[in-house]
Amino acid sequence: MPIVLYRNWRTFLLASFVMLTLLLSGCGENGTSSTSATAPVHPTATAKATATPTPATVPTPTPTVSVASPVRLVIPSIGVNAPIENVGLTDSGNLATPQQNQWDGTGWYSQGPHPGEPGSAVIDGHLDRPGGSPAVFWNLRYMHVGDMIMVVDSAGVTHTFRVTQAASYPANQSPTQDIFVNTSGTFLNLITCAGDWIPAQHQTTLRFVVYSSLVK
Repeated sequence: MPIVLYRNWRTFLLASFVMLTLLLSGCGENGTSSTSATAPVHPTATAKATATPTPATVPTPTPTVSVASPVRLVIPSIGVNAPIENVGLTDSGNLATPQQNQWDGTGWYSQGPHPGEPGSAVIDGHLDRPGGSPAVFWNLRYMHVGDMIMVVDSAGVTHTFRVTQAASYPANQSPTQDIFVNTSGTFLNLITCAGDWIPAQHQTTLRFVVYSSLVK
């Protein structure tokens, strides 16, 4: 499916994400027990995280100009070199998780800006797999301010971002405006699960976000 740049997407995002809650689509959905996080920048891994923030149901904007889609995420400091696929919303209005490479791949929220465009691009990934073995974002919690993140698009262009902050939040108290709708610069935000596994809710207690800004 072609990737498109939405007309007036800043207005679309600002209007659409006001009511967002940072639920994760099946975050830890098939998981078992997990260990509690003890620090905001380095939360302990949780079980079975399908880490993806979930925007509420939103109208589909009118596409206009085609733009190269992101195809690869590279994070040298934690050894990530992973494919990126487009993800949208589930039927329940949550942000979908990667399906083509479920545990080793990542998902770019394609109704937001492309990485490298002004605004807040968002990429999610699983923390771990069924049984608790590491998935693509297992080591995301070990990232530090100043670490570099590269996104390669389908035209072969590499967009480089520098980490500015990392934080964990209670599942229903995440700053969705900052994560999805910050238009004061060009940002890339990475999201996964953290905290304790809650069997009754089929999710974990925390969401872990790495914020970064475009370098080139």
